[in-house]
Amino acid sequence: MTTPAAESAAEHVPLTKGQRTRERIFGCAMELFMSRGYEKTTMRMIADRAGVNVALSYHYFPSKEHLVFEFYRNFAGDFIERSTAVVQGSSRLDERLVGVTEAMFEAADPYHAFAGSLFASAASPTSPLNPFSAAFRDLRADGIGLFARVIDGCTPRVPRDIAEELPFLLWAFSLAMLYSWMHDHSEHQEKTRTILRQSVRLVVGLLRLSSSPGARHFRRQMISISHLVRCSLPDSVKVEERDARTDDPARTHGGDESAFPAD
Repeated sequence: MTTPAAESAAEHVPLTKGQRTRERIFGCAMELFMSRGYEKTTMRMIADRAGVNVALSYHYFPSKEHLVFEFYRNFAGDFIERSTAVVQGSSRLDERLVGVTEAMFEAADPYHAFAGSLFASAASPTSPLNPFSAAFRDLRADGIGLFARVIDGCTPRVPRDIAEELPFLLWAFSLAMLYSWMHDHSEHQEKTRTILRQSVRLVVGLLRLSSSPGARHFRRQMISISHLVRCSLPDSVKVEERDARTDDPARTHGGDESAFPAD
């Protein structure tokens, strides 16, 4: 049996020289992205800021896209961790949805000034940084898995057939909210927060309406369209399959690195 002392020691294992170098390169890249913008920052600038040669920076991050993907991975992990307390704190779907989305805004807040240029790199449908790309498979599955927990045991209750598709739709909704937040320059991004609260009320209202007999046709159509979109994504996986892939080496490295072009 592992003792608490042993567990504490394991949590504080010092980083290796290579891990420290990798973190320094990543940190310097984020500083430059924030001060100069993503497009104007080069790998040589990042290497110079980190005090390493360019070849070493390419060893850890073969391209700027890899650096941005690392940012996405860290951001997603932080966002999901912050959301745990929200889901556990209330069973009401509206409170969970608003709370989880606010947790996303909180995690992204330090990067608001340059988020537009950074997330713009993911706008192209052919970009491996696109949330709907094959390279994003595991991060996408983690996000959808979060929203599966959001609707699990919530009130109002989500019918089983809708529950199969709703996590994907809510994940896509969260992307729309993040995009709105990035471009919102109102004080404290209050415009986006107003849109969020009103949209959540609409989602909960539609969910209640979908349970009425007269809404069965609409319900079937919604489920069919969502299923078609979700299953058309590259390497699409069911939410329940996500947890069965814990030994997938690609998850350890944050995705399929072969999908990223080298600079």
